[in-house]
Amino acid sequence: MGAISKRRLPASSLLVCLFLLGLGSAAPAAGAAPPLDAQGLPLWEPAVWRDFPIELTLPDGDALAALLVRVPIAAFQREDVRPAARTPFGRALLLRTRVTETEFAALEAAGYQPLRVADAERALQTAIEASWAEQIARGGADSRVGERGVYHTYAQLGQILLDTQTAHPAIALRGSIGQSVLGRELWTLTISDNVNGAEEVEPEVRISANMHGNEKIAMEMSLYLIDYLTANYGVAGHEDVTYLVDNYHLLFLPLHNPDGHVANTRTNANGVDLNRNYPVPDGSIGEDGTWTEEPETQAMKAWGFATNCVISQDGHSGAMVVNYPWDYTYTLAPDNNALIQLAEEYSYYNTPMWNGDFYHGITNGAQWYVTEGSLQDWAYNETGSLHVIVEFSDSYAPAASQLDTYWANNRESFMHWIKAARYGVNGRVTDAATGAPLAATVTAIGNAKSVHTDPDRGDYYKLLDTGSYSLRFEAPGYLTQTISGVSSTWGTPTVLDVALVDETTDAPVLPAVAARLEGNFPNPFNPTTTLRYRLAQEGRVDLDILDARGRHVCSLLAGTTQSAGVHELLWNGRDAAGAPLPSGLYQARLRAGGVEDGLKLLLLK
Repeated sequence: MGAISKRRLPASSLLVCLFLLGLGSAAPAAGAAPPLDAQGLPLWEPAVWRDFPIELTLPDGDALAALLVRVPIAAFQREDVRPAARTPFGRALLLRTRVTETEFAALEAAGYQPLRVADAERALQTAIEASWAEQIARGGADSRVGERGVYHTYAQLGQILLDTQTAHPAIALRGSIGQSVLGRELWTLTISDNVNGAEEVEPEVRISANMHGNEKIAMEMSLYLIDYLTANYGVAGHEDVTYLVDNYHLLFLPLHNPDGHVANTRTNANGVDLNRNYPVPDGSIGEDGTWTEEPETQAMKAWGFATNCVISQDGHSGAMVVNYPWDYTYTLAPDNNALIQLAEEYSYYNTPMWNGDFYHGITNGAQWYVTEGSLQDWAYNETGSLHVIVEFSDSYAPAASQLDTYWANNRESFMHWIKAARYGVNGRVTDAATGAPLAATVTAIGNAKSVHTDPDRGDYYKLLDTGSYSLRFEAPGYLTQTISGVSSTWGTPTVLDVALVDETTDAPVLPAVAARLEGNFPNPFNPTTTLRYRLAQEGRVDLDILDARGRHVCSLLAGTTQSAGVHELLWNGRDAAGAPLPSGLYQARLRAGGVEDGLKLLLLK
């Protein structure tokens, strides 16, 4: 919050504040110095409040923009605005923000009628500080790691992650990606079935939280998820947990802004909003107005480039919605359809979110409110990760007594969202001769956003909405392959492994109008097989499937113009009506340039 000072409040003043809010029994003794962590830094800094909350309904976004021009509000953020009514196309907006007395008077002078509302944020933050004071006073485990269902300090977070590694060394590993402005560690936790071994063929998923220090619930949701995964791995009745840990590589950064968390400020210790501090995809300066990147930003960027995350999210609060790219422009992202599916994969399983202020619990970032320099725009633009922002709560830090309920509402959302990293099309790209993994580029024709294989393992993951696609596979020194008719159904992974041929490999010289089916793999197959064919020149191509008696089953290509070279096409083992075919012998028939070629296919179920 821009209106919250980072200046430390004297303990005597804190005692008065706590007493006024009915929480005086939890305060430290008058005159007591704030408790310090092992680095000699304060565990928390009591907040000073110089503003208060208001509500104001506006007819549309233009009215909001006009208000902010006439009366600039220092504390205003995107999370402060939401639809006034839950409709797919509603435009009326509800503004809930914090203002100073001077700003309030300016709003009234400008003809607005802002409504003062109860200061829940102040009361809740004061209660959090009081609970920390009580834990310190009790000592022991409460002071060291806190309690379930309460908010945690930065020091407790570090200890919890270390204890998690100690208790589950085979699947959990604590690390750090760097330090904050004041030298606090940016703790991470990796969860996987092979955290200490060689890299595996599985998607990497990143979950970060608390870029804004006053939005505390996101860190707690990360800790709930970490505990749920590690405590239930290998436990009967929790096969879904075991599946995720065994088949995904999960990366957690529960506290992206530890200095802001301690001071209860939106910004870091340099007063910078970290979610406006990333490079904007169009090359412009973010809303922080400087090219300078904060230490926390630099650490996240290095981590992002060092990993190959398929999907990622950062957790916030102040609204209840999943926000997807772009933030900086109204132009839709190349993967807009898949991003909508990914966002709804989270919101659908969170009933309050799905039925909340935003239609289906999701929003395009720019359609909500344009912001520049966000982590999600950078992650999607520069690393290819399909990134979303999860806003957990209308309150920045809801009452600790509600944390278990928030976890219950978000548990299945987390589980299904992680699982979605394998949706669309995935597989491995290898050298056809040696089987070695390749550093390749995979493109869905018509989608400007390509993905890249992990060069160490050759695996790729391209999230796609339900439909039929042509995929192009390219690697330096290898012949490009294009595979048409690749079907994708959201919720079911389509696995497509591709072997690229070295461009120096001798290929037979074909007549000018020749076309040839070169084979299919696998064969026998169930239920899909990939047909490979070669065209000597560009032309119209027909590719049909016939049964053993020569009767037409379906057409894979019907007069489609294709370029010269090697092509591949996936057949799903279904007829023209989409019905699955029984086991048996089938024929592929290729016709191009006046030449016809055939190939036998064996479907075994």
